Amino acid sequence: MTALEMKSLSLSCCALALALPASATVSIEFQLGGIDVPAGSIGVLVADADGDRDFTSPAEAEGALLSSGEMIRGDVIIAVFLPSGLPDWGTQKGFAAHTAVLDYADLGIAEGDALMLHIFPQRIEGQSLRAGEPHLSYRTDEIGQLTSNSTMGFSLPADGGAHLLAVIGPDRQGNADLSSLDLRDLPYDVGSGSFDRTLETLTARHTYHFELGASGFLSLDGIGGNGLVVQLIGPDGQAVYTGGGAEFSLYDTLASGLYTLVLSRESGGSGELAYELDFANSDVRFVIPDVAVGAGLTSLTGSNLLNGLAGQSISLTSMKANPGSGYATIVNRGRLLDTIAVRGSAGSTLCGIAYFDGAANVTAGLVTGGYRTPEISEGDAGTALRVQFSPKKNKLTKKKGKRTKVLKKTFSTLVRANSTLGPPSMDAASIRMQTR
Repeated sequence: MTALEMKSLSLSCCALALALPASATVSIEFQLGGIDVPAGSIGVLVADADGDRDFTSPAEAEGALLSSGEMIRGDVIIAVFLPSGLPDWGTQKGFAAHTAVLDYADLGIAEGDALMLHIFPQRIEGQSLRAGEPHLSYRTDEIGQLTSNSTMGFSLPADGGAHLLAVIGPDRQGNADLSSLDLRDLPYDVGSGSFDRTLETLTARHTYHFELGASGFLSLDGIGGNGLVVQLIGPDGQAVYTGGGAEFSLYDTLASGLYTLVLSRESGGSGELAYELDFANSDVRFVIPDVAVGAGLTSLTGSNLLNGLAGQSISLTSMKANPGSGYATIVNRGRLLDTIAVRGSAGSTLCGIAYFDGAANVTAGLVTGGYRTPEISEGDAGTALRVQFSPKKNKLTKKKGKRTKVLKKTFSTLVRANSTLGPPSMDAASIRMQTR
């Protein structure tokens, strides 16, 4: 190559170098403080690399690796943090760390890409996401949530330089609303437990997580208030249960996998919202039969008197030994759905006793103990039986001359209801009829 050719090539390379953008790098000091981070958690900062500003839920990205440079579908992980804090954060900590130097071109990211922080309990860097992975996510576009010395928000700054992104909660003299970042373990394997807590702000969210190694039962009972929203998210990222309000409950067998229970609030409320939550890994429901009796269905004796307590009886009168009827109702005051077993006394040679469920004669079932109510639980209407007494006039009347005298006799039946599921439970009430 001649000297002239070498000079020409050198000028061409210089021109090409000037035409290409300079290789620049960014480093970020990230601070998020004033939250209780569960032991064994990690924070994962991701950038929306595909630019759609629609972050992928980690619960729906099974197999993605929790390492810098890895993808959670369209989001690239730019940093993984261990829980840490600044000296003045005290016991409430969070994350305070520097990212590695970010090479935008190498990571496939660019200025303006949105950022999101995910927090994973009981995870370490390099592990892969599981189906239904429990997590919290946080980002804000409100400048007022950032500290005054922050030099960037939740989007990537211009390429080149060092930047500070800091969000600090009010408990540590910051302005950021971090009330949605509350994550706790629900100790399912312990057997049972309870939480008595308060959602102090409208944006507050309490998240609980647990894992079932095999199919298992979950009982949830809670008391809250208007505006409380309760969701149980399953391994597929979908809601298994949605409830809330003043009272909520769930009794169900769940498939194996990871579950997240989230308690939050509807918009439009005010003040604090307290709740109580009880859980168990077995079915804690039971059946509470309640028998009541009366001359009619509008006036019953024995409602809410349980376990056969005294005072659950009525007396009817049969004038001239004519037939007469009373009623017995059977309801379930418990939460366990059951077909309650009902038994009644048989008649005698002096008075027949028959039982009717609507138009159906169910006497044989009542006398033998084979009768069952439809499936009923707390709040259901239950079953109403008509109990008919038929005194035998030919055996209960005597003639004295022209007068007919009716013998005074008392006949009775004891209507007894027994649970067929769960712990044994019963109730009973009696109906008496006296001839005159």
